[in-house]
Amino acid sequence: METISRRNFLTLGALGAAGAAIGLAGCTPQAPAEKGALSATGAEGATGRGTINCSGIVVNPTEVNEVYTTDILVVGGGLSGLAAAVQATQNGDAMILLEGQATLGGNGQGVEGTFAINSRFQKEQGIEIEPWEIMREELGKTQWAADGLLYKDLIDNAADNLHWLVDECGCELEGKIDNYPCGTGEGKVDSFHWWKEGVAYLGYVRPMEQVLRDAGADIRLNTRGLEFSYDDAGAVNGVYAQDAFGDIVKFEAKQVIIATGGFANDDDRLTKMGFDLTTLDRIGMPGHWGDGVNMTVAAGVAEFPGVCYLKYNCISHMTETFGPFWGAFAFGGPFLWLNPESDRFVDESVSYLVGNITSQTIPIHTQGGVAFSVFDEAICTKVIADNAEAAAQWETPKDLREEIEGMISAGDDVWRADSLVEVAELAGLDAAKVQAQVDEYNGYCAAGHDSLFGKDAEYLLPIQEGPFYIARIHERMEGPLGGVKTNRHFQPVLQDGGVLENVYVVGLDGIMLYRDVYPMDVPGSASAECIFGGRSAAMQAHAKLQG
Repeated sequence: METISRRNFLTLGALGAAGAAIGLAGCTPQAPAEKGALSATGAEGATGRGTINCSGIVVNPTEVNEVYTTDILVVGGGLSGLAAAVQATQNGDAMILLEGQATLGGNGQGVEGTFAINSRFQKEQGIEIEPWEIMREELGKTQWAADGLLYKDLIDNAADNLHWLVDECGCELEGKIDNYPCGTGEGKVDSFHWWKEGVAYLGYVRPMEQVLRDAGADIRLNTRGLEFSYDDAGAVNGVYAQDAFGDIVKFEAKQVIIATGGFANDDDRLTKMGFDLTTLDRIGMPGHWGDGVNMTVAAGVAEFPGVCYLKYNCISHMTETFGPFWGAFAFGGPFLWLNPESDRFVDESVSYLVGNITSQTIPIHTQGGVAFSVFDEAICTKVIADNAEAAAQWETPKDLREEIEGMISAGDDVWRADSLVEVAELAGLDAAKVQAQVDEYNGYCAAGHDSLFGKDAEYLLPIQEGPFYIARIHERMEGPLGGVKTNRHFQPVLQDGGVLENVYVVGLDGIMLYRDVYPMDVPGSASAECIFGGRSAAMQAHAKLQG
């Protein structure tokens, strides 16, 4: 199981077909701007480019190459889209599934497992979890700003959804259920059901695709949904898309389920959310242009204000996202962190304090997505020694000393010098200010008390003897969780009140379980919500079709 975990799946493309999605990303249709003059709505859209989509692809309704008609249109073939498509197919509804990439699965391909409580698999292993445990852990991390009813709905349905996947869809679990131990901490409950061999591509994506293929479902790969089409009364009646040949086509549908996987590749929206694209690394699967978010926002839907991001600290561009160096040096702990203005801004051991690996980048993001880690040879040697055993247990064991030496030699975001002044100048920082910050920090270390941020004495190690190191930290992101505001039934909520009829928004386009923080205390909740949203939307769409 360890050999194809989410960590090296995302970094190394562990599975051939999933890797093909990355390799074929260049085949995804790009903007044929010469095809028309206006988007279908005639609006500037959500991007400021004169088009609703972020790529500047022009949609001119008078130049549509072909029109297709169906009952349910599912836009996006990741975890949510597959759940919606399979349920719609099993319901006997006419359905078309659009996917902008060359393969199905989206962000979900490398997910290792999913959430449920009181599943029959947990009962077989004697695992009992009460709903209040989920509520306390998940809602508490967001200061109860998240909607508890969304968690209630997920809790009430997750086990049934998992049984459906296994019993009726042929999905395969590994059999292991735990609290997803990872990095600095682990979840608080044993809710994490691992997929076959620890990756959803094998346990979920392939079986779900097979269900669709066996049923003769209409699957359009390399077909990117761009914006809604409307009837004469202004109601959504389908989606304009760009097909594999670069043509604009129209899919008319009575019900539309949006599941495009978020906006990790939408530069405009990420910039709006405060990301510096010159330093941000994006490591998720390709093709998440924010089309679902942009088309619903352009239709008057409210944006969700609590979007959080699955991202991590990264030092250097020479190491894998998840690996020994990440765990040893990027998490924080016995280091001094300074922002680009050479100011200390946080307790550097925050991720250990809260036991949440995603907490490590939150303070970095407040400083523009970049920080500098200062330490000396004694700290470096101690960190390497303390992490030697853990480093040997990773899928790709590395010698931490060799790694840091390689970064220094390459000049890739790690610098070393005999004096603080020299190393600060190499890193492009204000040397006098760095020295002042180190002197103040060493005073806290000598006193055994951090009177500014309250850093635990265990991590207060003085920076005294050269050589001295400075490592530049930047953000590395899998993707955002959330985009537009939805109600309990996954219907997009309009800014002026009411809902956008005939439309559902599920998965990362509309997930609202979290508020700014991705807790990870209840592991697998995001993937379970994606599956629940897709299946629920298909069931509701079916009910509406039946009248």
